[in-house]
Amino acid sequence: MLKHKFSKLNKIIQEKKGVHIFYNIKEQDTYICHLIAFIDSALEQGDHVLLIESQRIINILKDELKIRMTSEQMGSLHMINNFDYYVSTGSFQPEIIFGHLSRTLQPFFDKGISFRIWAHVEWGQQEGIVAILEEFEAEADMVVNEQGLYLVCAYDQSRLPATLEEQLMKCHGYVMSENDIVVSELYVQPSKSCKKG
Repeated sequence: MLKHKFSKLNKIIQEKKGVHIFYNIKEQDTYICHLIAFIDSALEQGDHVLLIESQRIINILKDELKIRMTSEQMGSLHMINNFDYYVSTGSFQPEIIFGHLSRTLQPFFDKGISFRIWAHVEWGQQEGIVAILEEFEAEADMVVNEQGLYLVCAYDQSRLPATLEEQLMKCHGYVMSENDIVVSELYVQPSKSCKKG
């Protein structure tokens, strides 16, 4: 079911609009099933997938995908360890993360390769992380809409304060649950601020 929803959302990208999905992860097995559906949908539509994920999940996923995918399909899947991506400097710093993203995406743009991004957002202990994540997602939403990107941002429910969850729904046009993807009723267009106000 979600595979079909992911495919339908791709039509929005074809209209040069961005798709930014918030996913509050409640259970690992369901999470992996959704991630595989996302990858399957992308590959069936000729897109590459940039996966920013924990090494633990990458290892589980590789084992599962070896059974399901050809080597050519595996070549369209680009995996990055999210720890290296988000906290390579010792803390979660949006400016550095967006620099990583720009360098990572440039070859796709240069070669005219269509792609989707799935990012499992994680961070270490850090003072003021809620405000930093709000700023990060507000900026990400502007980038998604300006560049017509297709991005899923996954957060572990166990690490997500309720106040941050509400703010994230303001910065993502769509919300993924355990069995559906719906328009976020709290979404605020990126030209406005999705920070607390």
